[in-house]
Amino acid sequence: MNVLNRLFTFGILAAVLASCTSEGGTSNPLVRPFEWFSYANGDDIRKSCEPGTVSRYRMIYNGLYDEQIRTYNISQWPGAKEAEQITRVFKGGISTDWSISSAGLNIAGTHTSKKIISLKDLVAIEKALIKEGFEQPAIKGQVLHSDEFYWIAMVCRDGVFKYYAWTDRNADIAKLPFREVLSKGDETGIAFLEPYVPIQYSRNSRYYSGRGRGGSTYFTMQVGDNGLDL
Repeated sequence: MNVLNRLFTFGILAAVLASCTSEGGTSNPLVRPFEWFSYANGDDIRKSCEPGTVSRYRMIYNGLYDEQIRTYNISQWPGAKEAEQITRVFKGGISTDWSISSAGLNIAGTHTSKKIISLKDLVAIEKALIKEGFEQPAIKGQVLHSDEFYWIAMVCRDGVFKYYAWTDRNADIAKLPFREVLSKGDETGIAFLEPYVPIQYSRNSRYYSGRGRGGSTYFTMQVGDNGLDL
């Protein structure tokens, strides 16, 4: 099987997997781009958000989609004095995370850590979110550009789902306080990509340049009443 045939085969496989999966799939770079909008909207969290169920928190840091994505998923069982934080760091898109060689498919580029955090740390995360306006209504019409830096947060607690996003238009992205408290449960060992202003040649041509390298992914997501307008 030549390289083009392999690419076609794996492309079909990715489409099939995406149609069967609805919970983000962020550990698999083949499936990830097909599910990203659903994951960023928290569709899986919304589906299971009922009173008496596990409290779930998801924070996403978009450090330019082609350069660094950080996701923080936290789960707390009712009445528990601790919670589990799963942190993933990866580059968006398919091409940056996998390659095909004579040895077959090589999936790489996703770094994951799991850590039990204390109730104190979880409360600190909640306080940091509230401090930055999380309890306010989502900013309807807010546009999230993949080639910019932004944060998304969503929480399901006691059957109530809440969504909010921060860009450089409504916050100082480099100084949002929940970044520091989330770092306590982050054992990926991957340095945080600090916000900077990328050189954008032309969004219409889907090309921009980061720090000394090119990028090829550009898309937008728009915030609605309590999530994304999909």
